[in-house]
Order: sequence, then structure tokens, then C-alpha cells
Amino acid sequence: MRPGVTSYTSDAEDRAFMELGPLIMSGVAERLTPTGGAGKLQSVVVNMEKDSVFLTKVGKGYLAISIDRAEALGVFQEIDTSIQKL
Repeated sequence: MRPGVTSYTSDAEDRAFMELGPLIMSGVAERLTPTGGAGKLQSVVVNMEKDSVFLTKVGKGYLAISIDRAEALGVFQEIDTSIQKL
């Protein structure tokens, strides 16, 4: 969490989500194109009323970035290329 930013969720909730959330969500999303016709899954975006979460696989784990929903689309587009290089 960046300094000075108040989270909508607790550290315990964040840890619990990261244990299975990205694996389940990416697994479900990959079912959209099991033959790979649409290409490999790059990321999943989850939109809540106040917050959006960007999930992507990085190395052997997952990266989750959350931001206020009103700013999410622009920020996620801006950082996607840099994240894919990780």
C-alpha cells in the first residue's frame, strides 16, 4: 500500500484474496478461449463500486493492483505495457 492511501480492505482480507482469488479468476477467464484462439490471457480486471483491481501473472506468482474505480481504466492502460515486461 502506498503511503498516505487508505485501503478499502484490511491486510488480512488482501492476503486471503491473494491466496486463491487470482488463480480462480484467471482460470475461469481462460475458459473463454480454451483452444487459445483469442490468445493467451494477459490480465483480469475486477470492478467494484469504489475500487478496481487489475490481476496479472508475473513470473511464478500474481500481481494485483487496485485503484479508485474512476481512475482505473486510464491507469491500467498506462501501466499494462510496463507490467508485461516484468
